[in-house]
Amino acid sequence: MPSPVAAPPALTAEQQTALAKQLGRWRRQPLSPEQLAELLPRISDPHLALAVGERLGMAGPGAIHLILPLCSSKAISLPLIKALGICHHPQARDQLLQWLNHAGEHKAAVLEALACWGNQIDPTIIEAALDAPGRAERLAGLGLLTFRSRSLTPQALLHLTEPLLSDIRPEVAIATLRLLQRRQEPEILAAIDRCIQINHLPGVAEMAIQALGCIGSPLSCELLIAQLRHLQHTSLGPAIRRQLQAQVRHRHWIEAELLAMPSP
Repeated sequence: MPSPVAAPPALTAEQQTALAKQLGRWRRQPLSPEQLAELLPRISDPHLALAVGERLGMAGPGAIHLILPLCSSKAISLPLIKALGICHHPQARDQLLQWLNHAGEHKAAVLEALACWGNQIDPTIIEAALDAPGRAERLAGLGLLTFRSRSLTPQALLHLTEPLLSDIRPEVAIATLRLLQRRQEPEILAAIDRCIQINHLPGVAEMAIQALGCIGSPLSCELLIAQLRHLQHTSLGPAIRRQLQAQVRHRHWIEAELLAMPSP
C-alpha cells in the first residue's frame, strides 16, 4: 500500500510575515496561481489567508482547477469563498451553492460571493436571505436581488423589499432604498416616500430624499415638493430643497413651485 502523502508544513510566523510583504510588492514579486494555491492551506493568519484567497480568485476562471481541490480537501473558509466568488467560473457557482445549506457562520459570505450570478440563483434562495434575521444575510440577499430587480413587477419587488424598509438597522433600509431607486413606478415611489419621516432611523430619510431625487421623474419631483411643504422648517428641509434644485429636466416648473412656497 502506498503511504499517505504528508500534509505540507504550516508556514512559520516569519514566513507569513515575508509572504505578507511580498503580497505588498505584487507588481515586482507576483506569485503564480499555483504558488498561491500551494501556500493557502499552510497559512494560519486569517487576514493573510484571505488576501491570498483573493489573489487566487483574481487569477480568473482558469484558476478553478486549483481552487476546487482545496474546496474538497478543506473545510469551508472565507479565503476559499472569496476565491470562488472572484474567479467567475460556473463551477465556482456550483461549489458555493453546494456549501450554502451547511455554511453555518459563513452563510452570508457564501451568499455575497454568489452575487455575480444573481440571475441564475433560485428565487427561493434570495427570498430566504431577505427573510433571514441577520443583517449580513439581508444585505447579501439585496445584492443577489439587484440582478433580478428590473425584471420583477412592482408588486413582486415590494413584496420582497418593503419589510426591509422598516428594519431597525439603518444600513439595511438604506441598501433597500438604493435598490428601489432604480425603478419609477408609482408604487415604488410611494414606498420610498413613506420613508421620509423626521423621526426615522439615522440616514434613512435622507437616503429616501436622495433616491427620489435620483429618480428625477415628474412624480418623484411632485412627492419631493409635497414633502417640502410639510418639512421645510425641519432638519430635512434643506436636503429636500437641494434635491429639487438639482432637477435640471423639470427646472422651470420646480422653480415656480418653490417660489410659491413661503420662505423657510
